[in-house]
Amino acid sequence: MMQLYLKMGVRNYLLFGLVSGFIAAIFEASAFYIFDALSGISIGIQFTDIGIKLFHFYGITAQVSGLLMHFLVGTVVGFFAALISFYIKPFNIFNSRKGFLIGLLAGFLILILFSLPVNIFLLHLYVYENYHKASTLFYYSMHIFFGMVWGIFLGLINKKYFHK
Repeated sequence: MMQLYLKMGVRNYLLFGLVSGFIAAIFEASAFYIFDALSGISIGIQFTDIGIKLFHFYGITAQVSGLLMHFLVGTVVGFFAALISFYIKPFNIFNSRKGFLIGLLAGFLILILFSLPVNIFLLHLYVYENYHKASTLFYYSMHIFFGMVWGIFLGLINKKYFHK
């Protein structure tokens, strides 16, 4: 299995990482919208805030631009997470179960190394701090969810690739 995996090459693995990152970004965004709707918060407030802070857009334009930026960043993060997991052999993802575990670790690292610094220091964006702690905890825990979904989908795609 490992020989086949190494023959597959980094190019395919990184392509799978990109696709998995995009899929995970869709799942994460969907969870944000559901949470906002259920908790009574303005729907899509985090994407609107991103659009305002990055592009100085307002209204629906801010939300759409923030959502598109979220998809772009999720795709890029999926690429780099795949790059790291490919070159560190114990973190190679062959199936969805291992993908879940590696994704859990990746999501935690994404939160600590990327999301918190970017949101706090670069964007000065604390998203839900004006609402309540449960919303803030949900927002940041979703980055761990992103990692798990990324790992699961990367494992599913790789498993399908191996069984051709």
